[in-house]
Amino acid sequence: MSSNQNYTNHDTQDEISLQELFMALWRQKVLIIVITLIAGLVTGIVSVFLITPVYHSRLNIIMNMPVTHQTKYGEYTLPISNNEQYINLITSSDILRNTISDMGYNPEEVSIEALRSRITILQADGKNAVQNSFNINVASDNPEDARKLAEVLYSNYIEFIDVMVAEGAVRYFSDYYGIQLNSLKDTLDSDKRLLEKNLELLDNTPMTINQREVMDEIISSDNTRDFIVMGNIINPNYTELELDIIEIKQAINTTENTMNQYNTYLEELELKQAEIRSYYETGELSELSDNIVRITKSNIYLPSEPIVPSNKTSPSNSRNVIIGALLGGIVAVLIALIREYWFARD
Repeated sequence: MSSNQNYTNHDTQDEISLQELFMALWRQKVLIIVITLIAGLVTGIVSVFLITPVYHSRLNIIMNMPVTHQTKYGEYTLPISNNEQYINLITSSDILRNTISDMGYNPEEVSIEALRSRITILQADGKNAVQNSFNINVASDNPEDARKLAEVLYSNYIEFIDVMVAEGAVRYFSDYYGIQLNSLKDTLDSDKRLLEKNLELLDNTPMTINQREVMDEIISSDNTRDFIVMGNIINPNYTELELDIIEIKQAINTTENTMNQYNTYLEELELKQAEIRSYYETGELSELSDNIVRITKSNIYLPSEPIVPSNKTSPSNSRNVIIGALLGGIVAVLIALIREYWFARD
């Protein structure tokens, strides 16, 4: 019984009441306040002077890309089927590489991956999804640089989409007309051989038939009936051959005209292929003579130009000071309790 009582008294002496805890902190209030203020001040200084500020400029892009695109060479089916896939191309390596060059950035300091991390494609809500509207945030450490970066990025994006569609269309139509020319060449050779054969046959076919000689043979075979006999008549076989030859010549003429048109198309497409290769080498695209690369002109729209952000997005100095002060206060309370109860026992 005595042993249990001693154990209970010992536990009671080791217990710390809330009142004692509060009084201990009150006695160390100066230390707590000083440490909290110092932590908040240091955090504020770091936030203002040591952390690089970030400014965001926004692009609001509205697009409604078609499934097919009509060109002077025919209808071309686009390789991408929806607007979300098109907007994701804004962070493609070719666009970012050209943007780094146009902005005058040092490629060793600003890599493609680093620039990609500064571009955020915001998820469209239900209303924007219906309107095919997408928001793109572009980050920089300078307000004017953020605006210019957004502007250059959009310009390179539009150019890239045009070139991508043009490249696919040029390749498709080059292959298509190449195959068509081979097929037409076979048809032309076949028609020319048939024409040559019919001309030879026409030369060996009499233009007229001497009906009197035929009837003389009939009369001489004991047929005493009376006939009215004309001299020469047009040979129907000859006439039919002439019509066939005319049709073949018309077909040959049509085929040759079509082949000439296709060859003209192929020459134009070869020039466009050279311009596209030049774009990938230099990043500069000259104006083409038709609308094959202007698909974005009526399908992608920027309602307003990007503006210079008036406020930085991060860091938030006030938030950082509050967080720093709270952490400093927690550390200060721990230090105060250690001083009161640890060192006091020693």
